[in-house]
Amino acid sequence: VPIVEQYFTDPFQSPFFNFRIPQQRQIGTERQEVGGGSGFIVSAEGLVLTNKHVVLDDDAEYTVFLNDGKSYPARVLAKDPLQDLAILEIDQESIVDEEGTFTKKPFPSVTLGDSDSLQIGQTVIAIGNALGEFRNTVSVGVISGLGRTITASGGSFVETLEDVIQTDTAINKGNSGGPLLNLAGQVVGINTATVLDAQSIGFAIPVNKAKRDIKQVKNTGEIVYAFLGVRY
Repeated sequence: VPIVEQYFTDPFQSPFFNFRIPQQRQIGTERQEVGGGSGFIVSAEGLVLTNKHVVLDDDAEYTVFLNDGKSYPARVLAKDPLQDLAILEIDQESIVDEEGTFTKKPFPSVTLGDSDSLQIGQTVIAIGNALGEFRNTVSVGVISGLGRTITASGGSFVETLEDVIQTDTAINKGNSGGPLLNLAGQVVGINTATVLDAQSIGFAIPVNKAKRDIKQVKNTGEIVYAFLGVRY
């Protein structure tokens, strides 16, 4: 963002009158935190899964904070054109083994479950950066519904999502992109949206839909869909 300072000028440059008119000028720029979301590491090489609307700004710089407090610059590798999903990448640290050889330190990563086996009433757990302020916030609830279709919006972002999971687990702003887990600790969904004028109605994208994106990014570096277009 720009750094603006105020100064005063005399438009008449008169030696008899002292007119002082305030003006503003830019003297540089500075970085400013503008938002925060959640995500989780899905590969030891440093692939991070989150929501597309968390990393929607192409001009912003993104930083990933891990549980141990370490931070890593993140690159947005791909955004899903149809789902509210995006994949980022962070670089592994280089370490020296006992033989003096440089190797890459693997990141701890989650285990992906099977969202097709979910049942209504099943207990689930959400973890995320609630309100962009309270990191690693844990909330517990149940699966409230399956196969929902919603239209989610936030600012200039509007997207219709089909076949999403409804849960009464507390999901707040900042939880977007965080994992929804079963009691085995497996990720079964990606927390995405909540109904602001309701209580305990949140939605998550089934993790089986994200598996396709992860595989495509690993193989091709992008997310693509085959489609047939008809215009009339």
